[in-house]
Formats: sequence, structure tokens, C-alpha cells
Amino acid sequence: MKEHKISLSTAVLLTMNILIGSGILIGPGLIAAGSGNASFLAWPLVALLFLPLVLCTAQLSNMFPGCGGFYSYAKEGLNKTAGFISGWLYVFGYTFAIAVDVLAIRKTFIASGIENWLTLNPILFNIVFLTISFGLNLMGLKFISRILNSLTITKILPLIILVLLLPFILNPSFTITSTEMMNVPFSLPLAIFGFFGFEYCCSLTHLIENSEKNAPRAIMFGFLGTGILYTLFHFGLLNLMGADNLAQLGAPAFAQFITLPIPFLKAFLMFLIPIASILTIFAGANGMLNVNSILINSMAQEKLFLFGKPLTKLNKNNRAPIALFLLCVTAFLMATFIPHIPIVGGLCNLGVFVSFLFPFLSLFVIQKRKKMYSKLALTIVAISATLGFSIYSWMQLGNSLNERFINTLPLIIGLVAGYLLFFFRKEK
Repeated sequence: MKEHKISLSTAVLLTMNILIGSGILIGPGLIAAGSGNASFLAWPLVALLFLPLVLCTAQLSNMFPGCGGFYSYAKEGLNKTAGFISGWLYVFGYTFAIAVDVLAIRKTFIASGIENWLTLNPILFNIVFLTISFGLNLMGLKFISRILNSLTITKILPLIILVLLLPFILNPSFTITSTEMMNVPFSLPLAIFGFFGFEYCCSLTHLIENSEKNAPRAIMFGFLGTGILYTLFHFGLLNLMGADNLAQLGAPAFAQFITLPIPFLKAFLMFLIPIASILTIFAGANGMLNVNSILINSMAQEKLFLFGKPLTKLNKNNRAPIALFLLCVTAFLMATFIPHIPIVGGLCNLGVFVSFLFPFLSLFVIQKRKKMYSKLALTIVAISATLGFSIYSWMQLGNSLNERFINTLPLIIGLVAGYLLFFFRKEK
């Protein structure tokens, strides 16, 4: 039976659907606080810097389709230890991203005027949110996918509407100062966070028609299309709200600034945006929890953990309840004891970028071994970019060496704990 293939256009849309998440709702306000009217330039800048990483990850997924993600990518060219460190950092880094979404969804509730005994109690809110997520992720994978996919139109619609309104809301006095331009490089962490997830779509490359030609195109067009949408949406926010209001109120508040004489538009957006914001963040957190639990279960199946046998157990829906529970507990601790989105987001960036480094080094070794010399240059650029992003993410975690070290401690502790579980496992 011939395997069903998806078209280039479908692959592009799937890529954009995966990429567009909570980052575009969390990021604009925080970025605008740092670089004012120039803040929208953070999105295309990060997109261009990410391209080598995107294309190299696509190469790895073509070489090892469905082989277990970053653990397998790094193991193939390096060794099992490098594979474990990469996979563990990937999971741990994205658990910080779940914590960001927990913090962001509570902030969105409050910004939407929902202030009650639950939203005003951060510890209780974190418990309730993650308990709901835990219960949802115990359901079958098909059921979870249907729920998350059904939110696609809801999460994208506010962005599309504002972009379509852009010709009518342009502010003729909009200007960018040299100081704002100079501050853009210091405002990138949240834009970086907004582009994470591109590696999920790389697993689709072998399902695309004429994949050798169209898979890189799908990833590139989808990635750049997302970057363009992010940029135009943020530019529209600045023209409609102004940098100060955007920094103070955040992106979800843009509907209250619309004064166009279009019947019911403002009322519709005032109703839609809070719902879309909450659902988008909720979907993002649950999507990452879903992927992380699968990766932890897969690594446990490879016998990479001391006391890892409980992590291999599945319920009747083929879900890993122990892995899910431990991930929820870890995300709760992160969100409760580090309740600052820029710091938690920075730790996510640092953990994920370091996890990328091992697969790219593995790709370099494989390309040299197979004498694929024409592709080495792009891999070297990706390795250099990943190192640069890692150093930049670490630098953004504080204003001094001591402050950076203190803020990095949760990631260091998590890495050391994971390595000890790996080192003392029974089967080596």
C-alpha cells in the first residue's frame, strides 16, 4: 500500500501551526518594555539567526526519521552519554517552558479582569492548572491531539485580524529612536522563546511529497511565514497601542484600543482575545507536557535512568502517568519558586540551546564520516549560532557573574541530578 504523502502547502501550514504558540502573546509586551518602537524587529532578527538550526535539524530528522529525537540524534554521531545529556536537557529545558506558560496564563486571567480566590493565590493556581493538565494528558494521544488541533483557528484568528487591520491603524507619528534600535539585541530572549518548537515539525519531513526537495522548503517557508506574521502583528500592536501601553498591558489588551467604525468588531475581539490567549497558552503547556512525557518514557525504555522502570509503565491509553506526574511536579516547583517569566524563559532558552549543540556536533561527525563535505559549512554555522545563543541566554540571566550563577542553579541542579541517574543506572 502506497504511503500517504502531504503536500508542500499542507506541510507549511502544519509547521506554522506548531510554531505559533504562547510566545507571541507573552513576548511583545516584555520586548516593548526594553526596546520600545523598535521591538518588532526582534522577531525577524531571531528568525534569521535560527535558520541554520532549523535546516540542520531537518537534515537529522531525514537521516533518522522517528528514531527518538535529540537523544538518538546525538548518540548516533557521538555516544550514549552525549545522547542522554542532550535528551535530558531538552526535556528539562521545555519543562521550564511549561512553567512559563503556567505563570503567563495566570497573568492573562488577571489582565482579563478575572481576579478571584484562585488567580490571586499563585500556589493554588499552579496546583489546579497542572492537575488539570495532568488529567488531560492521561487521556489517549488521539484525543489530546484533537483538542489541541481544534484550538488552531482560535489562537491564530486575533493575529490575522490585527494584521488585516494594519493599513487602517498605522500611526503617522510612529518613529524609532537610535536608543531603541540599540536596545533590540538586549530584548531577544522572549522572541527566541516564541520560535521554539520548530524541531517538532522536522519529524514530518519523510511524509512530504518529494521530501528531498520540499521538506527543507516546507520548514523554511513555515518558519519564515511565522516570523513575518509575528513581525506584522507586533508592528500592528505598536501602532495601535503605543510602546508604553503594550509594555504595561501586554498584547492581549489590544482590542480595547480599536476605534474603527466596524460594527461589532471591538466587542467581538474583546470576547475572543481573552479566550484565545488562555487557550493558546493552555494548548502550548499541554503540548510540551505531552511531548516531554513521551521523550522521558522513551529514554526510560532505553534503560537510561536509575529507578527508571516506573517511567516505562503505561496506562490503558498508552500514556506514561509516572513521567507525567514528575513533569507536573517539576513544573510546579519551577513556577512557584521562580515566579519571574524572564528568568524562567531564559533558563528554558539556555537548556534547549545546549541540548541542540550535541545533535549538531553529531551531525558534523556524521557528515565528515560520510564525506558530505558540501554540507559541513551550514552545520558549522549552526554550531556557532547555537553556541552564541547559549552564551547570550546565559548572559541575559543576570547583570553580574554571581547573579547569573544563582539564576542558573536550577538548571545546573537538574542537569547534575539527571546525570547521576544516568551514571548509576544498572545497565550500561
